[in-house]
This record gives sequence, structure tokens and C-alpha cells, in this order.
Amino acid sequence: MPFLSPKILCRRHGLTPHKALGQHFLLHPDQAKRLVAALALVPEDTVVEIGAGLGGLTLFLAAAARQVLALEVDPRLAELLRTEIVAALPNVQVLQQDVLGFDFAGLSQQVGRPLAIIGNLPYQITSPLLFKLLDEKAAMGVMVLMMQLEVGQRLLAKPGGKEYGILSVLMQYHFHLERLFLLGPQNFYPAPKVESVVLRGRPRQPEVPAASPEGLLQVVKAAFATRRKTLKNTLGAQASRWQLTPEGLAAILRDLDIDPNRRPETLRVEEYVRLSNALAGC
Repeated sequence: MPFLSPKILCRRHGLTPHKALGQHFLLHPDQAKRLVAALALVPEDTVVEIGAGLGGLTLFLAAAARQVLALEVDPRLAELLRTEIVAALPNVQVLQQDVLGFDFAGLSQQVGRPLAIIGNLPYQITSPLLFKLLDEKAAMGVMVLMMQLEVGQRLLAKPGGKEYGILSVLMQYHFHLERLFLLGPQNFYPAPKVESVVLRGRPRQPEVPAASPEGLLQVVKAAFATRRKTLKNTLGAQASRWQLTPEGLAAILRDLDIDPNRRPETLRVEEYVRLSNALAGC
């Protein structure tokens, strides 16, 4: 089945892209093939496609994987996918569903192997979706995610800059992240006002693991609650959650060779891990 122009499909079905849902469809099959190739699929793979839209990626995913679950929250597009795309692709199932409610872990257990994840992440749900993927990391084999450039820069940011924050620490702790390539507005219909970046992520096993992933999340969120303040102040104000006084928390920081007067954005991922492990015993 050939790649169909999103403009032609929208005209044929009387559809207008839904701005509130962040609908921007790939115009060129070469770019769709490039995204799918980045997954390096094998015939046994099951793929979850986030926001299948008009099926531009779905066609190429179906040719490379055993099974494709195409998630699409917009009922208009879900119906279009069923009538235009899936009828010719027996290994594709369209689910009209919000990805935030999808059970990645359950599907991975059902198919007996980690999942491949691909999608263009709508800006409105990017952060909650990334936190969901973190929660269900055990179900992930590889992810190829397209997102606004500014979001991708935050995920890849190094300590010391304003882009470095909660998701920078957590995504870099849980995943090996690679920046693959940029896609300008001219690659989409309708053209967005921003550039997009494609990242690939694979789960990683850190050399020094966090004693508790939930504990690491708690410490990182607490530290960045007031990112312009020093660790002594921002964590000290919340010391009671670890049954500590502000002075006791500052002493733990010094024991870890972390200056309590540093700001949250200056700590490396490994330092947050060591801090959360120290606080886990408090």
C-alpha cells in the first residue's frame, strides 16, 4: 500500500487537523522510513505507535514488525485508519485510546518481550507521558520519540544550565538517550511553528543504582521545587519527610561531598542517586 499525502487524505475525508491535539502529519515518506528505521525492528517485535494520525508511520511499521498497536485518541482519525490503512494490514490493530491510559506493562507481559515505542508526542502531554514511560520502563525495549526541540534539549541537558531539570535527571538515569536528527516545520502538514527533534532511548542499568526509584523521584522533585534556591534551603525546608532536621540534611550533603550551598541544577545524575540512597536509610 503506498504512502498517501496527508493533504489528500484530509481533503478526501473532510478533515481539518485538530490544533488542540497537536496534530501535525509527516509529509514525506522518506522521513517516515527514517523514523521507523531508527527502531531497528526485527520480525518478532511488537510496536506501540503513539498518535498514529493518518498512518504515515503505520505502513512502514507493519512491514517490519510482527504486530503494531496504533493508538489514536481522535475518533475521526481512528476511523480513517481502520478504513484506509488497517483493512490492508492484518498485523495492525487500531485502538481509539489516550496513551496515558495504555497498559504498556501488560502488553509486554502478554507478548513475552519488551516493546518498541514510536510516536510524535503532542506538546500538551509530553511531560506526563514521559513520566508514564519512566514508570513502565521494564516494558520498554527501544523508543523513538519525536518532540518539540526545546523539550528534547531539556531531556539531554547537562548540569549547570537552565534547561537541566527533573526530567533531565530521571530520563538520563533510566535511559540511554541519543539525539538522532531534526525535522523542520516544512516536513509537516500543517507546518508547526517550532522545530522537532527525534530522540532514541534504550533502558539502562546504572553502575550505581538507586536503592528506590521512587525515592530518587522524591529527592529530585524536592530539590527542583524551588530551583533558584540552594540545596540547603530547598531540601532543608522539606527535611522532615526524611525524619531529619535541616541541619541533619545539610550534614548528609557534606558527608557526600556535596556543598549544601550548591543549586539543584548543578548536581549530576550520579550525585542525585547517591543522595537518594543516603536518604533512603533515614
